[in-house]
Amino acid sequence: MEQNPRPPRLERGDVGEAVVDLHRQLTLAGYLVETVHLDRFDVQTHAAVQAFQKRRGLEPSGIVGGETWRSLAEAAHNFGERLLCRRTPMMRGDDVAELQLLLGSLGFDSGWIDGIFGPETENAVADFQRNAGVPVDGVAGPTTIDTLTRLRLSANAARPVAAIREQERLRNGPRGLVGRRMVVGDFGFSPSVAGELGTTLRKAGARVLLLHHNDGSTHARASNQFDAELYIGLMAVTEEALTASYYETDSFSSYGGKDLANFAVDALSLAMRMPGDVEGTRTPVLRETRMPAVVFRFGPRDELDAHKTNIANAIHEALTKWVLVPADA
Repeated sequence: MEQNPRPPRLERGDVGEAVVDLHRQLTLAGYLVETVHLDRFDVQTHAAVQAFQKRRGLEPSGIVGGETWRSLAEAAHNFGERLLCRRTPMMRGDDVAELQLLLGSLGFDSGWIDGIFGPETENAVADFQRNAGVPVDGVAGPTTIDTLTRLRLSANAARPVAAIREQERLRNGPRGLVGRRMVVGDFGFSPSVAGELGTTLRKAGARVLLLHHNDGSTHARASNQFDAELYIGLMAVTEEALTASYYETDSFSSYGGKDLANFAVDALSLAMRMPGDVEGTRTPVLRETRMPAVVFRFGPRDELDAHKTNIANAIHEALTKWVLVPADA
């Protein structure tokens, strides 16, 4: 599935071999569908897809599109089940993220824990191999994985390099917004809110890049190229909603993203007069951005224009608190 650029779109009622493959992928990800009709997308399949989507921070529509297929492919691999190495296209998966977490917790800098085997991860593997006395090739094969697994208890007791680096950057950063490089990303249905927030942050002295695109990975690439210190994503939905999401896996989370999400939901709940939720997820834009990042999900969509000034002011208020109170472990 990783190699298919146009995976089939599946929903309740569909039948065929693609549904059989979906059930296989769900099982590998830990979501067994109890059905005797493996070629039918039924109510049990729908429920399993929704549960998986919620766990991965995807829109829980129960419809399987490209993003859900990609997330299923990444969730299918447990650490140690396959050889991990740098290639084109780059290997992705939860097992790569586990490798990065283990390396980082042992003091070998694999960069951001994004589940993508790139040059930083390859260099960290090679550094570990040199120190562990195993053949040095930058490839996480059986010998390297066995050695890392034996050291897992020591790694679990330590914080990974990525977490330490993020926290130090926050602690050493300026205590204001002037000159801060920030990205405001609109996913297609909140351009007026994004524009209002961008204007508000620029008036506060920040350097702001506005993005308008419906693909999270595109937002992440542009933010990384801009060398942003913070990414803010805005999603508008039809139903009433107020959610702030930050990057979190089973064993790692972004301190900066989590703190900002909490500050922002407190301010936005007052501004929009509705309760809000904070959740840790691993959506592509949160995972692939190499800086603290928060994605806000607002609704109802047709009422956002009336709230855009209050939303912008509330996020500005949260940011002002965030830069004054660096993240703590």
